[in-house]
Amino acid sequence: MINGNKTIIRPLEEEDMEAFYQWYNDPEVNYWSSGSWPLNTLLSKEEIQDRYLENSDEHRYAILNLDKEIMGTIGFREVNIPARSATVFIVIGNKQYWGQGYGTDALKIFLQFLFQQWNFHRISLDTWDGNIRAIKAYQKLGFICEGKLREARFVQGEYRDALVFGILSSEFLKKG
Repeated sequence: MINGNKTIIRPLEEEDMEAFYQWYNDPEVNYWSSGSWPLNTLLSKEEIQDRYLENSDEHRYAILNLDKEIMGTIGFREVNIPARSATVFIVIGNKQYWGQGYGTDALKIFLQFLFQQWNFHRISLDTWDGNIRAIKAYQKLGFICEGKLREARFVQGEYRDALVFGILSSEFLKKG
């Protein structure tokens, strides 16, 4: 387990799939996590378990509060071993924890883990341009907006830009 000031990160467990089922079939959670509903959702419990526990190319973990209740998920994918880079993702699925710094805390301790334990050199992530709360959290941690993918997301009937962010280990570790 990885412990932060507000959150704990641990490997996924089978009992986490009930919360995942609720989150990934919640229009509001999906709106903020990816800008899409219902295109990537409406998954059965079995599909969610297969995707996240059994047949995943992702390294996915559970985010817990300090009382050890699951509140979200975090992980990385697209590992490039020669470049020592990866892409991270985070979703705070339990809406009662939105806007209170839990996502920022979880992402901070996860970046420490990736830079110090996995020895990554670079971490990237992306979101759609309307996800201002996430953008502010990423920038607070030192992520820099490196580019825009024009009209790469389809959000509630309109095309929106995807923003790509990156942070280097030296930048993150210097920031402390």
